[in-house]
Amino acid sequence: MKEKTKKGFFSLFQNVKRSAESSEESVATAVILPEEAEKEDFENTVSDPAEQNSSDPAEDSYSDPASIPSEIEQNTPSPSFIWELTDDPLIVRLDEEALYSECTQFSSKMRSLSNVFRRTSEASQEQEPQPKAAKAHLHMSNNQMAAWIYVIPPFNGGEDIKMEDLKTILNQERISTGILEDALKSIVENQVYDQTVLVAKGVLARNGIDGSIRDHFQRTLNIEFKEEENGSVDYKKLNNIQSVKEGEVISTITLAVPGENGMTITGKPYPCTIKGTDVPIPGGRNTVLTEDRTLLISQRTGHVTFANGKFQVDPILKINGNIDNSTGNLDYDGDILITGDVRNGFSVKATGNIDIRGSVEGAQITAQGSITIASGMSGNGRGVLTSDSDVKCRYLEHCTVSAGGNVYAESIINSKIESGQDILVTSGMGVIIGGSLLASNSINARIIGSKVRRLITELIIANVPKNVEESSRLSRELEQLRHNMTEVRKNIIYLETTQRPDKQQLLDSLKQATTYLNLREQEITSRLDEIAAVDREQSGLIQCQQLLPVVRIRIGSSSLLVQEEYSRSIIYKNNEGEITIGSN
Repeated sequence: MKEKTKKGFFSLFQNVKRSAESSEESVATAVILPEEAEKEDFENTVSDPAEQNSSDPAEDSYSDPASIPSEIEQNTPSPSFIWELTDDPLIVRLDEEALYSECTQFSSKMRSLSNVFRRTSEASQEQEPQPKAAKAHLHMSNNQMAAWIYVIPPFNGGEDIKMEDLKTILNQERISTGILEDALKSIVENQVYDQTVLVAKGVLARNGIDGSIRDHFQRTLNIEFKEEENGSVDYKKLNNIQSVKEGEVISTITLAVPGENGMTITGKPYPCTIKGTDVPIPGGRNTVLTEDRTLLISQRTGHVTFANGKFQVDPILKINGNIDNSTGNLDYDGDILITGDVRNGFSVKATGNIDIRGSVEGAQITAQGSITIASGMSGNGRGVLTSDSDVKCRYLEHCTVSAGGNVYAESIINSKIESGQDILVTSGMGVIIGGSLLASNSINARIIGSKVRRLITELIIANVPKNVEESSRLSRELEQLRHNMTEVRKNIIYLETTQRPDKQQLLDSLKQATTYLNLREQEITSRLDEIAAVDREQSGLIQCQQLLPVVRIRIGSSSLLVQEEYSRSIIYKNNEGEITIGSN
């Protein structure tokens, strides 16, 4: 009979187990399931086999979990958050609904098992039932980021759960991180039975942020035509040069924020999904990264290009070819090297030097440094060279040149030249024919003038070249002013003579105009006197091996018209202020 009773209770336990497993499809493997280990416990709880019968109706009711009464308050974990909510968007949140589902399955399993123990204890007919101590069961989530304990209560006067019991089961599963000591203490002190209690939770990972870069210059230049105010488009302005100054920012770098791995409750790393990778720094030639690695700046003034994944700064802008429609006009902060020609109608500007290996047509070349043209310039009356330093060319024809330094050429024909120092035409043919040449110090050439008498060559020596232009301008203004004064006086005399009341306002206006004209005349006269005083002190030389008529020479305020031919001449102003042609 005892053997029969044992089989009956074992059948009851197996039915409950199968029923629970069929209702829970995904039970974590980490749960400590006590079915097999408790077989002997179930058998030991039966003390009087005569009082147990496999046909007992109670056995049938126990075999169906749905019919198990719920005297014990069954607390299924509520779907609350295991980890506190945070505004930090980088925290790697876990699927807590899946964890809740795991926990629910574990709770259901444990409740069924607890009910089996309870029914078994109540069904025992022993006069002295065997006491059974409270027993803890643990479930660890599949991702090892959370663990719950369910304590089956003691029966028949068994011992309550102890802290050592809870610690033991945690140690058995190697749970060492994120243990909730307060939860363990509460289970023991408050005898929390038949409830699933969260006892450990892992540390969430925190994603990093990949670094980024914001370029202040284009990596790939797109040609953009600039529209003028009147709606027209200048197709010579291609805007295809990126100029940069020393110390200017090329790129702004946002450094990566490294990710932080979390930790499972077993002490293993729980990886973040974004590690946070720094971007490659596109620093090339003549660039430098700031100490905090957030700014890429230029070490030179020049132009920025991007090649092979790096920005580079070149102080010299090199154009391999001609300046034409393919390049457009140039305006560059630095030096420019042009291997070809500069075509008619285009312009080249630079804050440094300009070196042109070909020729220049009717173009405008402007440099704060020197201008060097390997061939020369045929300006067609429109070409202009402007330099704050020297100008060096093989030939200058039908063009305008303004240089703060020297002007060097092998020939100058029908051009307007101004030099802040010397004009030197001594190599090659060394000829100056036609045009107007002004130098602060000296003019030196092999041949000056032409035998074609209708072609006049003008040579001017002036310490302050601008004074020559100013003197001419003021002289013209003074002449016009005196003419106007004569006309105003005539009108005043007429109005005063006729004494017409209706013209009184006009008469007053003419008298006010006379006052203004007189003041302006005094200003112009005073300034011309100052320039004349400077001109009187002017000294300088004009030298040539051959001087051909017709040449107009001016040194300071003195002038001379040369209508004869001279050889090996040196022209200067003597002590009497007269221009003298001597021999050298």
